[in-house]
Amino acid sequence: MPFALSKTEKRTRLSKLNLADGRHSAEPQSASSQPAQPKPSLGADLKAARSEKSISLNQVSQDTHISLRHLQNLEEGHYADLPGGMYNRAFLRSYCAYLGLAPAEFLERFEKEFATHGEKLVKAKARSQPMPSQPLRVPPLLVWSVMLLVSVAGLYMSRSWIALVFSPYFSHPPASRLSHVAPGMPPPQAIATQPVSPAPTASAPVPQQISTDAAAAPKENVQPADEPERGTIRLQFEVVQQCWMSLTSDGNRVASRTLQAGESLIFDAKEHFVMVLGNAGGVRLKINGTPAKPLGAPGAVVKLLINMQTIPDLLQKLAG
Repeated sequence: MPFALSKTEKRTRLSKLNLADGRHSAEPQSASSQPAQPKPSLGADLKAARSEKSISLNQVSQDTHISLRHLQNLEEGHYADLPGGMYNRAFLRSYCAYLGLAPAEFLERFEKEFATHGEKLVKAKARSQPMPSQPLRVPPLLVWSVMLLVSVAGLYMSRSWIALVFSPYFSHPPASRLSHVAPGMPPPQAIATQPVSPAPTASAPVPQQISTDAAAAPKENVQPADEPERGTIRLQFEVVQQCWMSLTSDGNRVASRTLQAGESLIFDAKEHFVMVLGNAGGVRLKINGTPAKPLGAPGAVVKLLINMQTIPDLLQKLAG
């Protein structure tokens, strides 16, 4: 017959059971709370195996013909300082065989550690590299504006040269132009005209008509001396066909007009002439009284510089 327990005994036994359960549950928790010991690295295992055999790294280097620096990098885990590729595996295989270790196991561990080490290096390199700067973009409108300003400035700076080159083609005849007549030719005279008088009638006397000149005074014609002064360049033009001509004497415009067939003109200069002809075959030229070679074909446009240096070239064909 079982004994009946009092309430006090029941409470005492329950408290003992709860305390025992708490101890059992606390033991696994304390065991699991302890940090796991890190697994030794490949290099540490190599170094430990070498230390057990009391072999120095210099001895390993002499026996395996592996550089001492590479052996140190293997043991210290500095894989980035190794040559890389197949050389790392060959060094590790020879080192393991020398220490009597299984090369396959260490090669597999090396692959894992080297991959992890490479990822760390890539991340560190990515953090150290600065962000690439965005290239400077210049608006096309700004580029075109600068080019236009440069072009305008260039035209403005070279305006004198442009005016010198193109002035013969766009110049107007001067207000006063001196016309020359070849020696020996009479100056043109005004022709007197006699108006026709109506028939006389008996009722009125016929008034006497007096002939008058068409012009009050003849045009002034200035003829240079028969012989030019010493050191002077004289050009004599004989126009055989209609021709436009622009002529500059010592920098002064002396002619810029269309010449008609039959005209004869003479011009003098101290230093040089610049001549532009629109029909080179329509003009015959003499320089200081000597005929020059043909200036060009009919209808050809030519531009000539005539001075003491170029005169022989203009006369050389005729002289030959």
